[in-house]
Amino acid sequence: MRWEELFDDIEAQFDEQERVAAATDLVDLVRGERDQVGVVDRLRAHVNAVLALDLRDGSNRRGTLLDVGRDWLLLEGRSGLLVPTSAVLSVGGLSRQALKDEGKVGRRLRFGWVLRGLARDRTAVAIDFWPTGHLDGTIDQVGADHLDLAVHPPDVARRVGEVRQVRTIPFEAVAAISVR
Repeated sequence: MRWEELFDDIEAQFDEQERVAAATDLVDLVRGERDQVGVVDRLRAHVNAVLALDLRDGSNRRGTLLDVGRDWLLLEGRSGLLVPTSAVLSVGGLSRQALKDEGKVGRRLRFGWVLRGLARDRTAVAIDFWPTGHLDGTIDQVGADHLDLAVHPPDVARRVGEVRQVRTIPFEAVAAISVR
């Protein structure tokens, strides 16, 4: 009888050690997964949710998240508000959910590609930039890390006589871009 009790005791200890090891492995696995989650993954899981953003230019923006790219997000507005993720200081309204890239082409596009589309279409824009700047105009061209904006009044089309100046704005200075 003593042998059976001894083996039962050893087996119970072994089962407990395995349970603890499995729980520890699970915690390590969850932590390892969490280490791979970026803010874009968190944002992607909240498309159609109402979020509050604090931006680098000191502004606060609130709206429904419409789309998320590799390094940008689109917030609901009169014409949508394009925000580089590098301009976001904090986000309110996120749960712990995350969603890895779904592979859609539009969502893989970087901020510069989106800006090139606006430049190609000669779309009038309003750019808010850090720390407290604001310019209206049309994006003339987009480089690797900057854009050239032909500054003109928001209510007129880009014409040579209407352009006041051309300003070069590094992407890192952009807080938000809205379409006029």
